Amino acid sequence: MLRLEGERPVRLQAQGPGNVVRIEGDRPVQFQNSTFHNVAGNMNVSHTTNVGESGLDILYRAVSLDAMHDSAERPPDPSCHPGTRTAILDQLGKWSLEQPSDSPILWLHGCAGIGKSAIAQQFAASCHDRGQLGGSFFFKRGSVSRGTWRNLLPTLAYQLSVAFPQLGPMIQRAVETDRLILGKTIHHQLEKLLFQPFRNAPPLASRPILVIDGLDECEDRGTQTALIRALIAVLRSGDAPLHILICSRSEAYLREVLEASDNSDVCRGLEIRPDDRALTDIRRYFTEEFSRIRRIHTARGILLEDGWPGGNTIQYLVEKSSGTFIYASTVLRCVDDEYSHPAERLDAVLSLDPSSLTPLDDLYTQILSSIPNKSTLLRVLHAVANPRRLDPEQIDIALRMRRGTSRAILRGLHAVFSVHPVHTVGYHRPAELLHASFGDFLIDSQRSLSFCISGEDLLNTLVHDMAHALLSGSLGPDDFHWIAWVFLEHFPGVPPSEGLLPVFWTVNFQHEVFAQTSRWRSTDQAQTVISWLEVKYDFLATVDAQCCSDSHPHHWT
Repeated sequence: MLRLEGERPVRLQAQGPGNVVRIEGDRPVQFQNSTFHNVAGNMNVSHTTNVGESGLDILYRAVSLDAMHDSAERPPDPSCHPGTRTAILDQLGKWSLEQPSDSPILWLHGCAGIGKSAIAQQFAASCHDRGQLGGSFFFKRGSVSRGTWRNLLPTLAYQLSVAFPQLGPMIQRAVETDRLILGKTIHHQLEKLLFQPFRNAPPLASRPILVIDGLDECEDRGTQTALIRALIAVLRSGDAPLHILICSRSEAYLREVLEASDNSDVCRGLEIRPDDRALTDIRRYFTEEFSRIRRIHTARGILLEDGWPGGNTIQYLVEKSSGTFIYASTVLRCVDDEYSHPAERLDAVLSLDPSSLTPLDDLYTQILSSIPNKSTLLRVLHAVANPRRLDPEQIDIALRMRRGTSRAILRGLHAVFSVHPVHTVGYHRPAELLHASFGDFLIDSQRSLSFCISGEDLLNTLVHDMAHALLSGSLGPDDFHWIAWVFLEHFPGVPPSEGLLPVFWTVNFQHEVFAQTSRWRSTDQAQTVISWLEVKYDFLATVDAQCCSDSHPHHWT
């Protein structure tokens, strides 16, 4: 209770993680530099609010919303097909209930496309339903918010503060004590954001489980192993009663840490293999999904005979899958096209070389071959698969194409891309690769052959097209920011050209270069520009004097 001068006592009601406290029946009141005490039983929890953002507010700004298992930003229904992967999910369920000293880290690993992410998604949802999920993070190669470790610990810590309220004040205090914590090392963040709060918090009703999927898609291998070693060290001490599921490909450098004999007290491995059980699950997946496709298209007036496509066809596709769910899901997305006859789409898949040992590559090639304008296709693929990706409208601008060209091409690639609706101002939503294996395929010339996008010509064209767009003067702030960012990432890889130099003299571009470094960017972009100019242009010694005239003011020195 609080008595305001000249008033009766009033009750205070907290309104979220910030500094606003609502007085019952009255308007919000902002309290600054104030301390409130909440006494519950024998525990006295003190919450301090400061001028500006609270600790949780600061943490929230670094959260990657699209990395969580229930994010609306991720492709729909990425979890296991009902009735499949039950044996592995049962094993994960039993592990989650063990004492933390019994292998608190479980490494779920296997080959590309085997279904690791779907299992992680299903397991995270199950843990959430029973109130045991502390947090989840699904890495994605090349993603701005999911491609590095920078957002990992803030995202997990914020989820922990919500799922387990006893930890919230401890996590908030850690950030308020050191407001620069999000810029510090992975070891420091782990200690302050995850492990120290457990030491200071009262006992929890249940043991939190963290799910980290696609660790191998984090851009720096050294960071991957550093994270694992740091987790092992703290979990071994027993300070944090956590269970952590880590999912990744079976990479050798991860094996060296997670399967090391001196880490066996903390880590346990569970490998997913393309065995008979996987084939049985894939057969069920094909059977039920083809039945669904048949019902939907029959309702649209497309005649498909009962039992289509038949047991022999399903068996053939099961065998071609080699036990990988990515092949099965790509086939089904290819067939399930609302603007095509599913039987014709399936016939195209079945017409691929039956003796081929690379059925997934053949399928990817067949999908790409259906797009008529190959040169434009390659330019769009190169841009959309770029690590610093543009959304379809920005690709049209950057490549100097008619608006809608990229969307028209990507619509024909729905089996391998997820494309969001047209973006609104300030809301960046690039097309998403549905699986990393397609990205691997595109950059490997021995696999993708004429559809390879790693050639120098495509990069050179992209950079020069972006330079033209940046100089056009017609870009809005948001489009300029993203195109300039991609330009900054790639211009050092192209040969010197006077056509690029005018970009460096524009005030807007210089602002992008010298702006405060984004939290996920590890290099100084300004120094990158200057070094490139020094090396490739002898610091502009050969540049025409006009470039430094009054009409092209120089701001670099």
